[in-house]
Amino acid sequence: MISLATDPNQIVLFYNSNQKSHRETLAYSESSGKRLLSIDVSKDKVAGTAWTEIADALQIRVSDLLHTDHSSYVKKYGEHHDIDCNGAIKTLQKDPDMLIFPIAIQGEKGMEIKLYSEMLAFFDMDTASIRIP
Repeated sequence: MISLATDPNQIVLFYNSNQKSHRETLAYSESSGKRLLSIDVSKDKVAGTAWTEIADALQIRVSDLLHTDHSSYVKKYGEHHDIDCNGAIKTLQKDPDMLIFPIAIQGEKGMEIKLYSEMLAFFDMDTASIRIP
């Protein structure tokens, strides 16, 4: 089981290697040269407490991680499917494909990555210290 321990000098990426957009986000993250801990939710079981900590980092409820209005969720579970925190944790653990967007966390900062370019928010841009003639 994976539990969450955040480090301000490391990016933790929760992704699903079965989804193309998640693999693209992983590749983009790896190319940054930043310290990266990538957790493939399709292969590693994430503890319920870690899902709670992830939701806290994103400042949302655990059930909001599921995006019950997304077509993938609706196709599998139907429309107007109301789910509580415990149900959301069980769903994420048993059906990792319901993690619609990869999640990046660095220290106290967390973000759902809807486009791989959003990972730029986690890369330090050192260009401010470069003297341009």
